[in-house]
Amino acid sequence: MAEPIDFYFDFSSSYSYIGQHRLQELAEKHGREIRWKPVALGAIFKALGSGPHSPETPKGSYVWKDVERSAADVGLPYHWPKPFPFNSLMAARIFYHIAEKDEVKAIEWAQAVFDASFGQGRDCSDPAELAAIAKDLGVDGEEMLNATKQVEIKQKLQQVTAEAMEKGVFGAPSFFVDGDMYWGADRIDQMHRYLEQSNAPF
Repeated sequence: MAEPIDFYFDFSSSYSYIGQHRLQELAEKHGREIRWKPVALGAIFKALGSGPHSPETPKGSYVWKDVERSAADVGLPYHWPKPFPFNSLMAARIFYHIAEKDEVKAIEWAQAVFDASFGQGRDCSDPAELAAIAKDLGVDGEEMLNATKQVEIKQKLQQVTAEAMEKGVFGAPSFFVDGDMYWGADRIDQMHRYLEQSNAPF
């Protein structure tokens, strides 16, 4: 059986929003499962001495426009959340709490948070917004928020973030296909070509 695609992302990453949408299409086409792995991108940036570019800088200004164009190119609605970037730790911790019991529901959570933040421009660092998203999914919002304080849930996010760094992740989204890393939503086409070649009959 083919190896799953590892998907390292941060809920506050605009390119992760675009990438997760295209990744699902790719995985379905090539019969691959996806292992969703939210990380604390801020911790990775801190360890590497890097960070997101301000829209006041030339590169930052370009990136902001590129994100909007990239979303439109794949037919995704796009609204910058306020604030941006936002603190995504709660959303990531809730993901791992849900995944302990139901991985499918955890993926639905991730998709819903991405849609709320970048599809609708909502503040997904706000506990009230996260509780509302949970309610729409039929999940107890208060229980989810309480779970973010649990030591084991905090450690799970730290563990996956450390795992990502050990594998060379420096930004999001980062995908691993058969051991090779692809960084950025714009690398999904490369992944598609690789999978087409690897699935081709001899």
